[in-house]
Amino acid sequence: MTTGISVVIPTYNERRNISGIVAHSLDALEEFESEIIVVDDDSHDLTWQVARTVYDDHDHVQIVRRTEESGLATAVSRGFEEASYDYYAVIDADFQHPPEVLSDIARALEEGADIAIGSRYVADGAIDNWTSYRKFVSQSASSIAKISIPWIRDISDPLSGFFGVDSDVIDAVELDPIGYKILLEILAKGEYRTVAEIPYTFHDRERGESNLGFEEYLNFVYHLLSLHSERLIADVREYTGNHGANQRTSSVHGKNR
Repeated sequence: MTTGISVVIPTYNERRNISGIVAHSLDALEEFESEIIVVDDDSHDLTWQVARTVYDDHDHVQIVRRTEESGLATAVSRGFEEASYDYYAVIDADFQHPPEVLSDIARALEEGADIAIGSRYVADGAIDNWTSYRKFVSQSASSIAKISIPWIRDISDPLSGFFGVDSDVIDAVELDPIGYKILLEILAKGEYRTVAEIPYTFHDRERGESNLGFEEYLNFVYHLLSLHSERLIADVREYTGNHGANQRTSSVHGKNR
């Protein structure tokens, strides 16, 4: 792959935002080799058509329309498959993630971070216009994730939807995300050493309606249980493998004696 960054924007019914988020993302990455990959789940409001009308002739923008699959996390995975560059980034189309921070994410990856996370919970990070209850739910979900996957406990915002990743982290990994928390899948399965957290202010969407509902929260719980179960199975296999190896070693040593 060529050195640069591929920004994946998963969309569903975002026709009012799509032109602006693509333009702002391109502007933010002006000093980097970059491309924008819009992955649309066959939006009823024809988001994909709006994007093609504006950007079909743009050398650094590609539009993917999915008609047989849906879901935010799988849309991101599809965007990774279409990527031309060796760094990937993910940003929402609704301006809850400030596109100007993409340059900080790209720079962190260029400087050696394996994963660069836009974080609401590090110093200078913030959440705009959330109720106390909504903040409590978000932080509780993060805490549960850290308990279930202990090696991410030092990451302040493991459920962020705004992040970048070196393709090497996931090249040998089969991603099977459920729901919308694909970063959690990458943190649980990927091969990485360094994680950079970049502060940003999370804003409520300016236009349109949220696509997250109760079903997505159920998917998060199911996803977390699935990742935890996979880890337990891997630990059991590792233990039994090591235990068997130790038994074989003892047997050989006994024969030598």
